Amino acid sequence: MTTQRSRSLVPALLLAALLLPTAPPLQASGGSGGGGTGGGGTGGGGGDKLVLRVNPAIGAPGGIVDVVLRTYAPRPIKQGQVVVKVVRKPAPTAVARFGHGGHGGLTGRSGPDGLTLKNLTDPVRPLTLLSAVVFSPVNDSSSKAVLSGLPDSQVVQVNFQSPSGSINSADGPLAVFRFQLDPSVAPGDTFDLTLDPLQTNLKDPAGRPITITPRSNTLTVRAPSDPILAQAGDAVVQPGTVTPELGVVTFEPFPVSAGRFTLTWDPQLADGPPTVTLDPRYGSATFTADASQPGRLVVDFTSPDASYNSVPGTIVAVTLPIAAGAPSGTTTPFTLDPAGSWLLDPQGGKIPLAFENGTITIQ
Repeated sequence: MTTQRSRSLVPALLLAALLLPTAPPLQASGGSGGGGTGGGGTGGGGGDKLVLRVNPAIGAPGGIVDVVLRTYAPRPIKQGQVVVKVVRKPAPTAVARFGHGGHGGLTGRSGPDGLTLKNLTDPVRPLTLLSAVVFSPVNDSSSKAVLSGLPDSQVVQVNFQSPSGSINSADGPLAVFRFQLDPSVAPGDTFDLTLDPLQTNLKDPAGRPITITPRSNTLTVRAPSDPILAQAGDAVVQPGTVTPELGVVTFEPFPVSAGRFTLTWDPQLADGPPTVTLDPRYGSATFTADASQPGRLVVDFTSPDASYNSVPGTIVAVTLPIAAGAPSGTTTPFTLDPAGSWLLDPQGGKIPLAFENGTITIQ
């Protein structure tokens, strides 16, 4: 179910405000934590608190965007409500972003109070809700999602329950909101994705409330011609322990029929071979892993129905045992090798990709 108000009056009202001598400037919204396209793998259970994170998201104008909620510790949930607010970040002034003029070349032309034509004419409600799914390993969860339009933002709320109380009995993706992005948004536009801690509540199978630590993030608009980003994860770990989830992270849904990722790290850090998992919540796939060369991992996978990456996130998860003698205070690369990494579309063609590397930090 989707509820949206008409936005036709918003540009006119904002224009009138700009023409008033006393009109205040638009202020940047106060987003919290975890911005940009940082990969998963640094979150923890937070003691008695459950870390609930909005993953970073990327999408092209008019395309599909998945806003994924995930946790970093198993904590069974029977029912709950989650509320995420979507707020446009102010457009930069003076310089057109990404080389795109847009709006007749006036994107960077600001008024006396710092407002731009882009601020006044772009939609503040860029998303149309298509679906919402809350994951349960026994497939008994039910949910209802509503998208509401406010004068300066959108709010999506999902209410869900599971008779078995098995939601989040395994950490990882908890829920995914699927949206269509408005065609009028421009490459470089960004939106805060903020969890509302006052309206978000979770209960365990006994009906007891679960205290959460919310972590918000950002939706970024890319150009349709831009390659799709695949990023190696980051981890902060102590000597003699096992890293949190590393691996390869995606930020938007697209069908994948097969692929290979080659990851490298300092072999002196490790105290044994890595462990590789592919979570079925991201789609159906089988894989092989070759870690015969120290400091190097090659993961090949196939998805006959091309369903893999139907939900974006850590589509290849890796954990690594760290040597007890690993020097504290050091940060080393966790690298995706572009020459040995690719993804194939349903027709077997290579998908244009951009790669970003991660890091392993020893505390």
